Amino acid sequence: MQAVEKARHTKDTRKLISVSGRAAAAILAYAKSKDPHARIVPDIALQGDSQYIPVQETKWYREVTASWHPGITLRIRRENAGLTQADLARRTGLAVSNISAIENGRRSVGLAVAKKLAEALGRPLAEFVEENG
Repeated sequence: MQAVEKARHTKDTRKLISVSGRAAAAILAYAKSKDPHARIVPDIALQGDSQYIPVQETKWYREVTASWHPGITLRIRRENAGLTQADLARRTGLAVSNISAIENGRRSVGLAVAKKLAEALGRPLAEFVEENG
């Protein structure tokens, strides 16, 4: 999914987001239900428009990615699966305290633990492995 933000700041705080993939229609319908005045435009309309900049170049994106760790992904995936930390502990054989520590960024995720988490949540292994560098 690619997102863009207006290059110049205005009083309008809305963001322009581009979505694609299997859930795109559902995401757009949800956005429209929350903001009936939202304007849905095709991705192609933004190409070459200097009024918009890639989200990766925004201050917000840099701040979020600087504080991101695999535990945040774990919490999101666990909650989306409707599981408590105790449920996930039973599925993985990990202690609840370890899952809590991972989710709060106090413990790193090794490959063996990442494999257990990915399998228990039905997600790709890469979501739970920290990038080096």
